[in-house]
Amino acid sequence: MKAFLFSDLHVNYKHLNNLKRYLLEHKDIDLLICAGDIVNMGEPIGFMEEFIRVVDEIKQPFFWVPGNNDFGRAFFKLKAKHPSLEGKITEYEKFILTGAGGSPASWSGQYAGENLIDKKKIAGSIFVSHVPPPGLHNFVKGDCDSPTAKKLIDSPLVHICGHIHHIWGCAFLGSTKIIKLGALEYGQYAILDLETLKVGFGRFPS
Repeated sequence: MKAFLFSDLHVNYKHLNNLKRYLLEHKDIDLLICAGDIVNMGEPIGFMEEFIRVVDEIKQPFFWVPGNNDFGRAFFKLKAKHPSLEGKITEYEKFILTGAGGSPASWSGQYAGENLIDKKKIAGSIFVSHVPPPGLHNFVKGDCDSPTAKKLIDSPLVHICGHIHHIWGCAFLGSTKIIKLGALEYGQYAILDLETLKVGFGRFPS
């Protein structure tokens, strides 16, 4: 089972069309995971509407958290069609997904993103956040193998994040694999094998 991962689209119509073309051509993708920042400062609403049309045309399960630019009516437009992972435990097939958004409205408690998740429930999950873990900078430019690190009782299997456009790759925090996405605004994306946690990074043509 494969997931298409992306973040930080930032109103780029060209790469939204590339996303659509790729996923309509590659039938081996089973779900989409977005780590936020689809629009810029909550606008324009027309781009979010186009984004929703593309996701619906692709017809694959779609999971997402808002970025620091996804707020206001754009946030509510997407959430009405595809609920966010924020503050929730969501099951898909045999996998558990959860997440935390990066929207300032979530920080202030407006969008329920501040709801706490029982740490024990995120153990073994696919965790999605917009902002990467603090203090983590050494990402391998590609996939990397798991170290022999002690597994914490509440550690996710994998943590998918974006936000910092020019940094991408993999790292580990304990036994949790961190997948740091580059910006889809620049054509960057990743494919994750959910069974093996192997990840491949790709880029659409500029």
